[in-house]
Amino acid sequence: MIGIDLGTTNSLVAVMKDGVPVTLANEAGEDLTPSAVAVAEDGALLVGRAAKDRLIVAPESGRAFFKREMGTAASYRFGGRRWTPVECSAVVLKEMKRIAELRLGKPVESAVITVPAYFHDQQRQATVEAAKIAGLKVDRLVNEPTAAALAHGFRATTELNTLMVFDLGGGTFDVTVLECFEGVVEVKSSAGESRLGGEDYTDAFAAWIQNEFHWKPKEEEKLRWREQVEMLKRKLTKEEHATFPLGDKEAPISRDDFRTATVELTARLRPVVRRALRDANLTPQHLDAVLLVGGASRMPLVIDQLREDLKLPPNTSLDPDRVVALGAAVQQALCVGDAAVRDLVLTDVCPHSLGVEVTKPLLPGHMEPGYFSPILDRNTTVPVSRSEVYHTLHPDQDEVLLKIYQGESRLTKDNQLIGQVRFHGMKSRPGVARAGEFEVRFSYDMNGILEVEVTIPATGRKLNEVFEQRPGTLSKEQIAEAIRLLQPLKVHPREAPPNRARIERANRLYVELSGGMRDQLSSLMDRFEAALHTQDAAKIHEAGEDLDAFMRPFFQEEE
Repeated sequence: MIGIDLGTTNSLVAVMKDGVPVTLANEAGEDLTPSAVAVAEDGALLVGRAAKDRLIVAPESGRAFFKREMGTAASYRFGGRRWTPVECSAVVLKEMKRIAELRLGKPVESAVITVPAYFHDQQRQATVEAAKIAGLKVDRLVNEPTAAALAHGFRATTELNTLMVFDLGGGTFDVTVLECFEGVVEVKSSAGESRLGGEDYTDAFAAWIQNEFHWKPKEEEKLRWREQVEMLKRKLTKEEHATFPLGDKEAPISRDDFRTATVELTARLRPVVRRALRDANLTPQHLDAVLLVGGASRMPLVIDQLREDLKLPPNTSLDPDRVVALGAAVQQALCVGDAAVRDLVLTDVCPHSLGVEVTKPLLPGHMEPGYFSPILDRNTTVPVSRSEVYHTLHPDQDEVLLKIYQGESRLTKDNQLIGQVRFHGMKSRPGVARAGEFEVRFSYDMNGILEVEVTIPATGRKLNEVFEQRPGTLSKEQIAEAIRLLQPLKVHPREAPPNRARIERANRLYVELSGGMRDQLSSLMDRFEAALHTQDAAKIHEAGEDLDAFMRPFFQEEE
């Protein structure tokens, strides 16, 4: 039914409407929902803008940027209990589901959800688990650059275009090379880093300001101060010079200062671009366009480097913040056979190599285990099926434990374990040809389903194992408990997300104001809260509009 861009910084939901993908806005008219979760003083669960504002005032009350820790054992304590990245993501997905149901006027049960192209299987499985907790069936996980390409290909002409999708989001970085022709979108290669994005630029800039001006914010002001650095970063995207408050002073800071502060991060972008081109067997001269995706891709230093390296002006015909969500909606339409996309065809690649662990004879009489033998190389077009032949270590060996890995490292200890297959019947027997030999076949599809088939030629025996993804970090009992915790949905207007967001934003502003301005805000807040108590929609709307009108000038730079 819907497509969801589950982002590090912001998340969006989109649908196909009258044959065109569109994003859906919440009651406040915003389609970008901050990927943040917090707990209010009264114990209510906050998500989105309300949670982000709450975190600035009370940093210990919740968490943001948890997408980067999906598939890990990380956890955070707030609201009287521990939360995992999966559970935090589930809250955001639940909000996307709520917005969609509000706008569509009907229940939503399934979704296409985007993930960074370089997410490994454990991170992808964690995303699926989060969707389950949120009450969503995942029709497909689609790589973010691929989704952007779908959004672009949906509008493409009949000319053959070779495109590079440069996706620099809040926390992840992906580059995908693809070809579009008459509705066919063919992914040629993907490369990336799962821990590089706009938030890293903000952190590096904040560290530079502290070192340059010998300034350290108080512990209780760190998040609010970081938010100011984020706003400065955005301002320098549009302007060459700006000032930044440091106590009672205003420090002049330029775009060149930002470039200096983040030079090491920007240097990490170039090798990923080169690897994507190399894996596609292309040079920059083969590219017709570079499509920017992700808010951080707007930064002038990024655009300048792309122009220098690729000799092409980046394409921003589709909003970098929204193009992935639009592509997710197109993918959802493909899943359900929507007539609007009947002529659109997508081919994708596996972003990581898949293979098995082998033992090598490094010295005479010495066998060293732990080496990676790829069966499917990264950027192999899927669906695909390939096989390799292996042998047992010893003639009298009867059992084999086949370990399956995902990654690019020569040693398996540096790759991701997907699973394992154990089989017997390998022991050599007199007169039996091809004793000790076995064939391993990998078959991989666009849904990330890996079928491993082992054939033993000496006996003709075959066995199969299917790996949907690496087992998730949550048990069935944990998923059930998380679902139970998310079930209570309060219906009082006071607890409605847009009203709660308005209150949290007002609370944030109240902390920053003083004197008469604070008194005026307090009066408007009292009036709005009184209107909420009446549950009268007209009174709530009128009081809310007045409160918004007062607050709007203070938050213009964030909009």
